[in-house]
This record gives sequence, C-alpha cells and structure tokens, in this order.
Amino acid sequence: MSDTLRQDIIFKILKIASDNSDLSLDEQLKLSELNTQAMFAQLMDEGASSSESDPDRERNRTKKRMKKKDRDQRKEHVGRFFLQNLIWKDIRKLDLPDCLLPVFAKSVHNTIGEENYEQISGKINRLLEFGEKKGFDYDKIMDSKPGKTIAEEILTLYKNEMGSSNFEKQLKNSLDETLVKNISNIESDSELDIEETVSKAYNEFKKLVTSKT
Repeated sequence: MSDTLRQDIIFKILKIASDNSDLSLDEQLKLSELNTQAMFAQLMDEGASSSESDPDRERNRTKKRMKKKDRDQRKEHVGRFFLQNLIWKDIRKLDLPDCLLPVFAKSVHNTIGEENYEQISGKINRLLEFGEKKGFDYDKIMDSKPGKTIAEEILTLYKNEMGSSNFEKQLKNSLDETLVKNISNIESDSELDIEETVSKAYNEFKKLVTSKT
C-alpha cells in the first residue's frame, strides 16, 4: 500500500505542475503541498504502523519523529483546507511574496482556538478518509458538499475572532517575521519595503476573508 501511495503522491504533484504550468515553481510547490498533505499524512500513518515489528530503539525513534511531524502538520492542516477551499485563487492575484501564504494558513490555528481547531481537524480527517475509500482525490473531496460545509464552518469561526485586539497584532508580527527570514530569497524589481508589504498583505487578506459569505 505504501508503494502505491507514494506513486499516487508523485503522480498528483506531476499533474499539478502540468495543469498549472503558468505558475512559478514556488506557487506550484505551495499548491502541491496543499493538495498532498492528506496523502502524506496517510503515508506517515502507515509508516508508524509498519514500525511496530521493528526493534524497540528504532520504533521509539520513529515515534518521536512522527510525533513532531504530526504536531507541526496539525497546526497547518485546517488552515490549508481553509485557504485553498475559500480564497486560494483570489489570494494568488494579490502579488504577495509566496512565503506569506503559509502564514495565513497557520493563522487559523491561533485565531479559532485549540478546541475549535481540533474539532474541525477531526471532521476533515474523517471526510478525507471517507472520500479516499470511495476513490476521490483531494480536490473532489474539498468540492463536495460536506467539504464546503466544513470550509464555511472554519470561515465563520475565523471571522468571529478577527475583531479581537490580538488578531491584527499576531498576524502582522507573523508576516513581518516571515518576510525578514525570507527577504534574501524574494524576487522583486525594487527593494522590498517590509512594513508596506506587511500592511498590504494583512489588509488585502482581511478584505478577502470578510467578503466571503
């Protein structure tokens, strides 16, 4: 099963690259990450299961590695679902540095709270598991009625918290930190103004989210 799943992931990435040849490599990478996350999570789960027969030392090492990856991925999982399902096409038109897109996805975890996040994550995982058993790919699962219902639920929770005093500060700080870390890799015709870019990214993202119903 693992070998087949690896091949499915490769084919999925190649198809995304082929269907989106007009995008930059960074944009193709982000889109591939969004579309294959569930498949990678499944591959990781299978890897964890197969390790049960290994020696204790290797098993413990694998569990620690999987635990860290799972913790990191869970903080982006719902956000990625939210980003791609609702505003991916619109946000690509803003001409923002690609490195900022994951910041918007991760912001969902901090904005809607741990309890809501875990509940939504469980719903998404169950939907993906059901859809994959039926032979549906990630895009078809997201476009399904249950997928759109979950995305709307995330949107409602997110919009309810956007008026809090901490929302703007946290998101702008995250955008600023990401730009500073990646500024040497950002292609621009002129010198990038970090403060101006952060302000534009925040305002345009907020405008997109609040316009969705």
